[in-house]
Amino acid sequence: MVDLPLPDLAFLRIRLTYRLLDDAILPEYKGGMLRGGFGYAFQRATCPQPCWGQAEQCGEAMICPYRWVFETPHPAGEERFHDLRDVPRPFVIDLPNDRRTRIEAGESLEFGLTLIGRGIEYLPFFLFGFVRFGEMGLGIKRAQAVLEQAATLNGWSATGTPLYRDGVMLADSNALPLIDRATVKERAAALPDDLRLTIRSPLRIKHQGAFLQQIDPAAIVRAICWRLSVMSIFHGSGPWDHNYRDVVSAAEAVHVERAEIRWEDWDRTSDHDGTRRRMTMGGIVGHGMLRGVPPAARQILVIGELMHAGKACVFGHGAYRIEPA
Repeated sequence: MVDLPLPDLAFLRIRLTYRLLDDAILPEYKGGMLRGGFGYAFQRATCPQPCWGQAEQCGEAMICPYRWVFETPHPAGEERFHDLRDVPRPFVIDLPNDRRTRIEAGESLEFGLTLIGRGIEYLPFFLFGFVRFGEMGLGIKRAQAVLEQAATLNGWSATGTPLYRDGVMLADSNALPLIDRATVKERAAALPDDLRLTIRSPLRIKHQGAFLQQIDPAAIVRAICWRLSVMSIFHGSGPWDHNYRDVVSAAEAVHVERAEIRWEDWDRTSDHDGTRRRMTMGGIVGHGMLRGVPPAARQILVIGELMHAGKACVFGHGAYRIEPA
């Protein structure tokens, strides 16, 4: 299958830069800190105070930006995924490459953010949330930081257009470089059948009752398709009605060669429901060659580059890159 009917779901890639005002002690994996601190600041910037920490109990008819992003309601009349308790958020953090645990005042911390579907509509609230997070402080020392700038990235490029700098919006939010399904198909068509897959952060996918320990193209494609289906219902224009079993079946024929994979654990602290607990969420990282990737599977893998795959994507997990072998 070449012409895969993809759902109408857009993506916006952004690069954010903090300038540290104090010396900071940060975790090696910064996804939990960035997602947790941002969520805390985002709620306090967009929610009435009585809702702080208990947005799921809010009875207001008008849904605030925080609830749309973090407590997304189930669409009326849609029965699919009716029992899904943890709806994927319409954004993912793209972790910084450096794993420094000490950053001195005056130095910068750069990371990526990808907004998905309806999440793009809340771009100003995302920026304001990260501004507030910097003011509240990063890491165990609550080091103050200023959101120095944000830039929208063009396609899969590392370069882009300045969007925000020092408290001022620089670009028209109605003229953003969105990645739509046509852009996804163009990129997939430009890629060859043989690809190099580089898993950049722990990929945590459960398949047949156990977490993947090696690259399994069909299991990865299946996980992305499931995530795409959920995103389309909760954050897109509606259900993705395509039965993606044919794409998964096609991916089963992909051969994996010269794989170098290891398991890597990642710890985070959760304050959900007011109970503070430490969680270990590991996954596989590494690289391998994929031989004979069919066109439809390439399109799904391209989408997975944008929204990640598997568990804990919002924290930066499941990030990978595909490129010609």
